[in-house]
Amino acid sequence: MNGQLESPLFRLPAELRNQIYEDLLCANTPTKLSDLANAARLPVPASTHPAILATCKRIHSEAKDLLYTTHVFHAHPSLLTALPHLMTTSKPVLYPTVLSKIKRWQLTVRLDTDPRFTAAQATIAFSGAEFLELKVWQSTFDGCDAAVLKLFTGVRGVKFCRVKGSVEEGLARWLEGRMMSPLEQRGEIQWCECQGERYARCEGCERRVRLSGNGAGVWVEEGDVWRFGNR
Repeated sequence: MNGQLESPLFRLPAELRNQIYEDLLCANTPTKLSDLANAARLPVPASTHPAILATCKRIHSEAKDLLYTTHVFHAHPSLLTALPHLMTTSKPVLYPTVLSKIKRWQLTVRLDTDPRFTAAQATIAFSGAEFLELKVWQSTFDGCDAAVLKLFTGVRGVKFCRVKGSVEEGLARWLEGRMMSPLEQRGEIQWCECQGERYARCEGCERRVRLSGNGAGVWVEEGDVWRFGNR
């Protein structure tokens, strides 16, 4: 890879080249996390032109991170951060080398169906993310509880998290704070599996709560605190 100074593009200042890359790869998408966090809704990506990355090694080196670190990618409903997509599910991201660069995520979580992932998988997938939006949805208003959301209580270190949709306001804010807590903190819930049964231990009373097969239990509200307990 050489300087390619005969090219008009590379004779431009780096700031102008970066603006060209942004217009081609992430138009209408905030590059700063603060701008993305303050947006009322996720930006609709404009048409992207990733073919520019294949023109030469220098452009690829300078611009490749913009495409994957700026956009909010849609996580797969069961595989989570595997096979994410930006515009359409028919064109998922496949390559591990670029999957590791994606740090901004949106996931639609259905409350009225059994989840196809575990709490451990959700923790591994989203802990340390730069941005995470959980779009909570159910087909019938007030048709089910929020038990599925307990699968995300182990997620930590998210820089900015937003929980919206068919979820109680107090629970949404509590879960956001929990997922944005530092990675060093350990959750109050300690999981164990003994003799084929799965349990969580309540921080307050130290009693064990048996979980159903999908990790569902019962939310208990005590003042402004949401915790896990039994009925």
